[in-house]
Amino acid sequence: MGLFSKMFGTKVTSDKTAVEPGEGDFIAALSMQLRGELEPALTAYLSIAEELPDHTLAPFFAAAVKAGKGNTAEAAESLRLLSGQISQLGETISRVITTELVARLRDEPKVISIPAVAEIVVSLGDLLKGDGFVQESAVCFEIAAGLVPEHAHVLHKLGDTLHDLRIYDYAESVLLRALQCAPNHWGTLYTYAVLLQDLGRNEEAIAYYEKAVTYDPDHVNCQNNYGAALLRTNRLEEALAHCTVAAGLDPASAFVKVNLGNIYLLMQEYETARNFFAEAISLNDKLASAYFGLGSVEQSLGSDPALVQELYLKALEINPSICEAHHSLGNLLAADGKPEALSHFSAAARLNNNLKDLHADFGNACLQLGRQEEALEHLRTALQQSPDDVMLREMVATMEAEHHV
Repeated sequence: MGLFSKMFGTKVTSDKTAVEPGEGDFIAALSMQLRGELEPALTAYLSIAEELPDHTLAPFFAAAVKAGKGNTAEAAESLRLLSGQISQLGETISRVITTELVARLRDEPKVISIPAVAEIVVSLGDLLKGDGFVQESAVCFEIAAGLVPEHAHVLHKLGDTLHDLRIYDYAESVLLRALQCAPNHWGTLYTYAVLLQDLGRNEEAIAYYEKAVTYDPDHVNCQNNYGAALLRTNRLEEALAHCTVAAGLDPASAFVKVNLGNIYLLMQEYETARNFFAEAISLNDKLASAYFGLGSVEQSLGSDPALVQELYLKALEINPSICEAHHSLGNLLAADGKPEALSHFSAAARLNNNLKDLHADFGNACLQLGRQEEALEHLRTALQQSPDDVMLREMVATMEAEHHV
C-alpha cells in the first residue's frame, strides 16, 4: 500500500500494530454503523476520539458517517488531518487503517465481516470522489483493497482513481491484479485500455478495447476511444466504423464529432471533416481539439492563413498544452517569415521533444530567419530522431562543412 507514501514521501517503518484501549467500544460503534444506526455510531466514534487522541480507526469511520450524511468536505478534511497525524510517525494512513482493522476484526469474525467493513470504506471513497476529493477517495479504495485484496471491483475502483491522479505505474499494477482476479471485468478492461492509450501504447490498448466492446457494444466512450486508438495506428476504416457506432449511440457527443473529423481529415475528405469539427464546436465551444482540427482542415483547403492562425490560437487559448497546435502554428508563421514562429516551435519541443518532424521544421525556420547555429542544432536533433533520412543527413553535412564543424 503506497499511495500516501508516493504523494507525501512518508515511509512505512513497521508492521506492528499497537492494540489501544477502547477496542470494545470501537467494535460496538462499528457494529452500529453496519446496522445503519449512524447517529449513535458517530457519537461513539467522537467519544472514543476525544478520550483517545491517538486512536486512528474512530476518526476514520466517523468521517465515513459524516460523508454519508452529505458532509464530504468535512470528511475529507478529517482524513487529511488523520493522515498528517499518522505521517508524523513515519507511517501511511492506508497502511495503518488496514493493519489495525485486520488486527481488531481478526478476533470478531462472528460479529463483524471484513467484506462488510470494506463496503463502508468503498462507499466513503465513492462519496468523496463524487464530490471531487479524488486523492482522499484513492486512499479509501486502497484501504478497501487491503481488506479484500481479491475483489476485482474494489481493485478496479483503486486503479481507476489512480489513473485519474496520473499515478500510472501504480494504477497499471492494480488494474493488472484486478484482471488476474476477474479477466472479464468490464470496468477494468475499459480503464486499462484508456490508461494504455494515455501512455501511447495504442496497440496494447486496442486489444483491451476489442474485448471490452464485445461485452458492452453500447458504451459510447468505449466505442469512441477504441476508434481513437485505431486512428492513432492509422487503421482509418476500422476507426471510422467504431466512431460511427459511437455517433449513433450519442449524436450529441462533441468528442465523437472530433474523432470523426480527425479520421476524415486523414482520409483527405476535407469538407466532411470540416463539417464534423464545426458540429463539435457548436456542441462545445470550449473544445480545443475541435478548433485545432478545424484549423488543420482550413489549412489543407488553402483557406485564408489569418483564419487558420485564428483557429490555432483559439485552440491554444483553451489548452496551451497541445504540442501539435504549437507545431502547426509555428509552420504557418514560419511560412510568412515571422519570428514568433520560433516561440511556438520551442513550446512544442518543451511539451514533446520527440514530435514527428518538429526539429526538422524548427531548424528550417531558423535557417529562414538567419539563425544558422540554432538551425544546425535542431537539424542535428532531427537527424538523431530520423537517422535514415538521406536528405536531412546531406543537409546537416553541408551545414557542418560550411561552419567547419
